[in-house]
Amino acid sequence: MSAVAVPEIYTLLQQGRLQEAEQLARIGLATAPQDEAMLTLLGVSLQMQKRPGEAADIHRRLTGLRPQSKEHWSNLGTALREAGRLDEALAAYRQALSLAPGDAVVSLNLGLLHMERAEYPLARRHLLEACHADPGLNEARLYGAMMCYECGDNPTAERLVEDWRMWPDLSDAQRVDLAWLLTQLGQTAEGEALFESVLETTQELPRVLANLILLRERVNRLDEARALLARLPESDESIDLVARSEVVAARAAMAMRERDLPTARRLYEQLIAVPQPERQRSNLYFGLAHVCDKQGDVDAAMQALAKAHASQMETAAQLVPELLAPDVQPLKTSTLWVSAQQRAGWRPVSAPPTAESPVFVVGFPRSGTTMLEQMLDAHPALQAMDERAFLQGVVERLRDWYGLAYPDQLGELDDAQCAQLRQAYMQLVGGVVQLKPGQRLVDKNPLNMLRLPLINRLYPNAKIILALRHPCDVLVSCYMQSFRAPSFAVLCSSLERLARGYVNAMQFWLHHAALLKPDIMELRYEAMLDDFDGHVDRLGRFLELEDASPLRNFHQHARAKGFISTPSYSQVVEPVNKRAVGRWHRYQRYLEPVLPILAPIMEHWGYEP
Repeated sequence: MSAVAVPEIYTLLQQGRLQEAEQLARIGLATAPQDEAMLTLLGVSLQMQKRPGEAADIHRRLTGLRPQSKEHWSNLGTALREAGRLDEALAAYRQALSLAPGDAVVSLNLGLLHMERAEYPLARRHLLEACHADPGLNEARLYGAMMCYECGDNPTAERLVEDWRMWPDLSDAQRVDLAWLLTQLGQTAEGEALFESVLETTQELPRVLANLILLRERVNRLDEARALLARLPESDESIDLVARSEVVAARAAMAMRERDLPTARRLYEQLIAVPQPERQRSNLYFGLAHVCDKQGDVDAAMQALAKAHASQMETAAQLVPELLAPDVQPLKTSTLWVSAQQRAGWRPVSAPPTAESPVFVVGFPRSGTTMLEQMLDAHPALQAMDERAFLQGVVERLRDWYGLAYPDQLGELDDAQCAQLRQAYMQLVGGVVQLKPGQRLVDKNPLNMLRLPLINRLYPNAKIILALRHPCDVLVSCYMQSFRAPSFAVLCSSLERLARGYVNAMQFWLHHAALLKPDIMELRYEAMLDDFDGHVDRLGRFLELEDASPLRNFHQHARAKGFISTPSYSQVVEPVNKRAVGRWHRYQRYLEPVLPILAPIMEHWGYEP
C-alpha cells in the first residue's frame, strides 16, 4: 500500500479538487505501481476531468490485475462509452455482467450504452432488468421508462415514473429528461412544472428553454414560446451536442409555426447534417418534409420522407422484425374477422342504454377524427379523454381473466363477464377523466374501427361516428406523419403498404358494420367543411343533444384546452378551413401506382381518383 492516504484522495474527489487528486494518486503509484485502490482513484479522477481515454487505459490495467472484478470491467466500459468507443464499451460491460449476472448497476450501464447506440429494445431490456434488481435505482427507472416510451410501451413507462416526485437524487440533466418524458406521456402540467423548477438554477438552461419552447408551441401558447425563444443563447457553439440539437429544433419549430419556411428549412437541414440517433434523425426528416410540402416543393418533400421512413425502419427492425416482410399485414387486428356463423352463436346479454354508453369516434387515422373529438368535447354533455388504447386493454383482460380468444370467443361472454369488462374499461377511463353526472364519454381512437366487434358486444346501443376523407388525402397525410406505434410506423413506411392497410381496414369495417348493424353516423370531412353548420345540426340530432351550438366553437375550446396529443394540434385551434382538402393532387404522380389498390374502396365511398 502506498504511503499516500487513499482517504485523502477520496476527499479531494468529493470536493471537486480533481487535479490535486490526480497528482496525489500518481505520487502514490510512483512507489506502488500496482496499487489497486490508487489506480482506481486515478481512473476516477481522469473520468471526472473529462479525460475518458486516459481513464480507460487505467481501468484496463486494473482488469488485467484483477480480471474477476466486475467493478473494474464496469468502470472500463463507462470510460470507453464516454470516449465514444462504444463497441469496446459493450464488450467490457458484457464481461462485467457475466461476472455478476443481474447486477443492477452493470445492467443500468449496459442499458445506457444500448440507448446511446439507438438499440432501444436492448436498452429497454437491460434497464428493466436493473429496475427489477434494484427498484430504488431511479436512474434506471427514468431511462427504462424512456426506452419503454420509444418502444411504444406507454403503460410500463407510466408505471415506472408514477412516483417520480419521491426521487430526490436526480441531476439537472436527468430532471430535464424526466420533464420531457412526462410531457410525452400526456402529463403536460407536471412536465411543465418540472421544467420551470429547474429553469433558473440549472446548468442545463439551453435545454430547458428549448424544451419549454417546444412544449408551449405544442400547447398553442405562442406568445410564451416567443418570449422564451428570445432568451436562447445567440450562439450554439458553447453548448453540447444534445442541447444544441434541441435548441435548433426549437428554433425550427417556431419558424415553422410563424410560417418562416426558408428559416425552418435551413435549420432542419443544419440539424440533419449533425450525427443523430436514428429516432431523432427520422423526426428531423419528417419535419423537413413538412416544410418542403408547405413550400410546394413536392419532390424534396418525398425525398425527405423516403429518408425519414428508412431511418424509422431501422428502429422498427429491432422492435418488430416480423412485420417487415412484404406480405405481412402490420395491422393484425384487421385480419381478425367475426363470421356470420360466429355472430349467430353469440349469447344474448343485457347492455346499457345509449345515454349510458360512450360515443365512439373512429376512422382511419388522418381522416378528421381529432376535429370531431374537439367538437364533441366542447359540448357540456360530452367529455373526451384524448386518444387512448383502453379497448385493447379490455381485449387483454378477455384473454387473461376468462381465457377467451378475441374475437372468436366474444360470443361466449355472459352478462356478468360483460359487466366486469365494462367496469374495467371505465376504471381505465377514470384514471384520465372524471365524468360529471349526466355526461357521456367520447372515446376517440381512429383504429378502434378495428375493434367494432368488441364495441358492439359490450355497448351495442352506443353511438358510433365514422370519419371519412378522400383516401388519397388520407394516404398522403399518414405518409407524412411520424407514428410512434411500431406497427403503424411499419404500415406507413411505403405508399403501397399503406394503401393495402387502408383497404384492409375499410373492408374489415364494411363487413362488420353490415354484420353487427351498430348505430353509425358516417361523416365526410369534405362535406362537413362545405356545410359546417348543417353537419353540426346533424351531429346534434344523431347524438340526441338538446342544443348542438357549442360544437361550432370547437376551435376556441381546443385552444383553451392546451395539450392535444395528435398531429392536428395546431389545426384544431383554428376555425374550419379547406386548406387540407385535395392536397393529394400535388402528389398524384407518386400515388398513381397505388390507385388500383384503392379503387374498390374509393368506388364504394364515391370518391373520384
